[in-house]
Amino acid sequence: MKNKKISRRSFLERGGMAGIGFMLFPFAIGCGKDIPEIEKPTEPTEPIDPGNGDGGDGGDGGDGGNGGDGGTTLPVVKVGEVFPAWVEGCLDIHAINTGRGESTLYILPDGTTMLVDASGSLGGPTVDPPLTPSKPNDSVTSGTVITNYVKHYIAPASNNKLNYLLLTHYHADHLGSYSASSPLAPEGNFRMGGLTEVGAKIPFDTLIDRDYPNFKYKTADMSDNNAMSNYVKFVNWSKTAYGAVVEPFEAGRDDQIVLKQNASKYPGFTIRNIAVNGKVWTGSGTNVKNTFPELTEWLALGSNGPAENICSITFRLTYGKFKYFAGGDLQYNGKSTYAWKDIETPVGEVTGEVDVMKANHHGTSNTNGDAFLKALKPKAVLIHPWRDVQPNLDTIKRMLALPNSPQVFASNMTEANKVRLGSTISDFKSTQGHIVVRVEPGGTQYSIYSLEDSNQEYKVKQIFGPYGSK
Repeated sequence: MKNKKISRRSFLERGGMAGIGFMLFPFAIGCGKDIPEIEKPTEPTEPIDPGNGDGGDGGDGGDGGNGGDGGTTLPVVKVGEVFPAWVEGCLDIHAINTGRGESTLYILPDGTTMLVDASGSLGGPTVDPPLTPSKPNDSVTSGTVITNYVKHYIAPASNNKLNYLLLTHYHADHLGSYSASSPLAPEGNFRMGGLTEVGAKIPFDTLIDRDYPNFKYKTADMSDNNAMSNYVKFVNWSKTAYGAVVEPFEAGRDDQIVLKQNASKYPGFTIRNIAVNGKVWTGSGTNVKNTFPELTEWLALGSNGPAENICSITFRLTYGKFKYFAGGDLQYNGKSTYAWKDIETPVGEVTGEVDVMKANHHGTSNTNGDAFLKALKPKAVLIHPWRDVQPNLDTIKRMLALPNSPQVFASNMTEANKVRLGSTISDFKSTQGHIVVRVEPGGTQYSIYSLEDSNQEYKVKQIFGPYGSK
């Protein structure tokens, strides 16, 4: 049957979801090419229960979904089924949960792919504070979990490679831990764990971190010499094995991370580098200001100098009306002694309002401060906990106190921390599972999904939205 244009409103009015009851249906989200304009909802919806109905008559585009322009069939997302592959025009953001730190996969509208961080902390059962449960279980490494997930979802987008591999800062819950007992890479002289395992198994074009190649902005708490030496070996190997370009992140730029496959088709897409190593974009051109002590003083301060977390790479992604913020492990610890340790406030001021943000530093204490949150006014917050103290109750209260009442999602959490969070736990939309944000073509609206993480099947648990972009 020939496909024809049909809006979501006309699709519903035709009875395409008949028999589903009140919002109890497997939601079909439009992620095809050049879909018709969709009316922006005025209020976000609650999670959609799978119900007993089917997807309904999807119009002429296919069962369970409406038809897109140009004969494109839009993917259907159903609770209990595998989350469908990316389609050109969509922006997919996957918060991958391993229980050992952060890792986020971005599939950009033209199929450009980027992995930010690859968790792999090796903290054991005696670590204090305790760790969240390893996912899917302790028998598989975090690097393997991330590798499998990334390979599954980048296949239709970027020819089974990553265009960008980005490391926000040098901590084990973002880089991966080093152990002399970790396996050696088959073709390199480095140990595989976290990012080095993922990078050894998935080819990539460009690696960006906060301080390569000189590593002059040293911090007292960055990963130890063994871990950093192993990382450098991996970097050098990647330049030979893949011909990878390796470069430092430069605050202020909007041309360092770009669409690689069809940029001209998506002029409304940009990634603005906001901050790194205390250098923060001013909001004008590519100009930056230094908010930290000059390097000589920085190094002289020793343990009182900038901590590794506040040196994190931060950026704002824009796709049409949709905006997303990611700031690594920014925090404001010690600001009463050194005002410059509050890196969040200047970052928030220049970032401005966003639709979705990744919570800074796993939502722990002394992060996501009032001024920062009020500047961003997120409609949704994604938190990647991996320790028993994450997220922190006061931090969550600050988020929930925002006038726009943001939706809060967590990828993992200990049972003990759920008790500490008290009544606020009922305000979380999800507390376990991979979290996916899928932005529809053009960036006019998006939906958020929670995926099962107890195995590696990537089945949908909950569906939220659609939400209209600001």
